[in-house]
Amino acid sequence: MWRNKLRSCLRKIFCLDKFGEVPTLDLIVQKSESYEGYRCDKIAYQTLPNNWVSAYLLVPRGLSPRPAVMCPHGHGMNEKEGVIGKAKFPGVPYARELALQGIVALAPDNAFMGERHINHHGNSGCMVGWARLNHMGQDLTGLRIFDLMAGINLLSQFPEVDSARIGCVGLSGGCWLTQVLAAIDPRIQAVILSGFFTTFVQTIWHGHCVCHHPHGIGLVCDLPDLSSLIAPRPQFIESGVNDEPYPHEPAFSMVYNAYDLLDSSGNLHLHRYPGGHMFHGEKSIPWLVKTLSNSISED
Repeated sequence: MWRNKLRSCLRKIFCLDKFGEVPTLDLIVQKSESYEGYRCDKIAYQTLPNNWVSAYLLVPRGLSPRPAVMCPHGHGMNEKEGVIGKAKFPGVPYARELALQGIVALAPDNAFMGERHINHHGNSGCMVGWARLNHMGQDLTGLRIFDLMAGINLLSQFPEVDSARIGCVGLSGGCWLTQVLAAIDPRIQAVILSGFFTTFVQTIWHGHCVCHHPHGIGLVCDLPDLSSLIAPRPQFIESGVNDEPYPHEPAFSMVYNAYDLLDSSGNLHLHRYPGGHMFHGEKSIPWLVKTLSNSISED
């Protein structure tokens, strides 16, 4: 019962119902490039009137259908170009690495970032987006989650994709979006959370991008509650030993208790890697490939 109540509260906080029903999408393929082991399509699709999502779709060569993964990006990481390895990125470009290991990967630009960025009088795209949406009674994270949910719909349309085996991976701000998406949408079967697995009081309480401040979320939950809502689905947390602004405790212990309560502690994994704010991937990527290739229990 608490799951349904919290999901309902989160949908209200992120104003998801104000965006309407998540659409079935038509896409425009703008460019297609071949790489060793996979094809990379630059695509665009419309989720709302005047709201076009720019993205890369990476499709491995070989047998289909196969698992797929949503790959949201964070801040200051060259957006979708970073996660596919076309631009500088802190650590392993996870969309490209997944494609090389046989997983279909969808890497979209977040609303008001990347090709969707708007700079008005020096304000960041996030600030402009948050202000405009807030003025209309909507939420920036909510729009980004809505776009990601539409991305799941898009992946599910492709004959190359097994729609029962869709995961999500994110670093930093992409970790935040992954955590929220999986908490709300049970179609996400497994996640990698990297570089933002912590608590509100240890991070955004001290000031962070406005896109991490949905109105009133602190009244109903904390970040570990989102991961507890994902339980018992498989979840892998990466945390850099030197990534001091984003401590993994006490969040991990809190989430472990939720998994233990559901007799699923074996589905929760932690890798403390040497390094700072980056996507490590050495253990998490092979884990996700294996997890999505096996049978996944329903939430």
